[in-house]
Amino acid sequence: MSKVIRRKNFVANKTVFFVSIALILILIFFGVVFPEAMDEKLTAFKFWSSNSFGWLFVLAVNIILVFSIYLAFSKYGKIRLGGADARPAYSKTSWFAMLFSAGMGIGLMFYSIGEPVTHYGTPPLDVANNLERAKQAMNFTSLHYGLHVWAIYALVGLALAFFAYNKKLPMTFRSAFYPFMGDKINGGWGDAIDVISALATVFGLATTLGLGVMQVSTGLELLYGWDVTPEMQIIIILAVISVATVSVFLGVDKGVKRLSSANMYMALLLVTFVFLLGPTLSIMKGFVENTGSYLANLPAIATWNEMYKDTNRQNDWTIFY
Repeated sequence: MSKVIRRKNFVANKTVFFVSIALILILIFFGVVFPEAMDEKLTAFKFWSSNSFGWLFVLAVNIILVFSIYLAFSKYGKIRLGGADARPAYSKTSWFAMLFSAGMGIGLMFYSIGEPVTHYGTPPLDVANNLERAKQAMNFTSLHYGLHVWAIYALVGLALAFFAYNKKLPMTFRSAFYPFMGDKINGGWGDAIDVISALATVFGLATTLGLGVMQVSTGLELLYGWDVTPEMQIIIILAVISVATVSVFLGVDKGVKRLSSANMYMALLLVTFVFLLGPTLSIMKGFVENTGSYLANLPAIATWNEMYKDTNRQNDWTIFY
């Protein structure tokens, strides 16, 4: 049985904690001391893994989407998380704000514009004219922010919630493997699963933070002429981390919920501003038509693997997501 660190409400697996910290520090050390070599090795590994297993990623996400829809509309969709007597801790509006802010974040604010423009300029698939270019650009943007990505979020969240609140297992990824491994999740195999999930979470967040910082710093340069320097980017990183840390320490009610609600209000204000002062009729027509085009072409674009086109476009976009 793995040793556990307990401090009031804080519970940590000692093995998972220190092994994860050690691996993270080792990777950071090599990244700081040997940045060019690490960049070369990680880029080569990303290229190899995307080329070798991209088909598996695509297939897996499609299976996850179908399975999530099945769970929602089958008898299993009637299971109440937390038990038969459980009731929601927050309103649907609060849940939506927190889930949407955590799931989309700064990526949607930038790539909702940047991605379709990029796809329009360099279409993933060969098209006959500019009209088809525009449709395809919106289809692939919807693919990356539509049903598939939310199916991934839903399935992972569902697995954690069900085994934590219904089966009273720890709120860790190892608990989702209990049906396959039984009590073995309490040993070395369970520790390995949690270490991998910790590394994936930390470096996944680091990637999101890095992209967000580049977006913010570039925006400040374009708007105010500020030079994009490493020092400025470090300040932005510290500011973002500080806000996130304070939000987490304040708890869900005082921190995450309020920050998410504020985020959604500002997003709603921006959407209203664009809707009223922009091409309102074109926005409404485009929303309806683009939604229909996305759903109609979903099977084709969701299973696209660049089999008949020798490019790395999918690796840089769909697989990367």
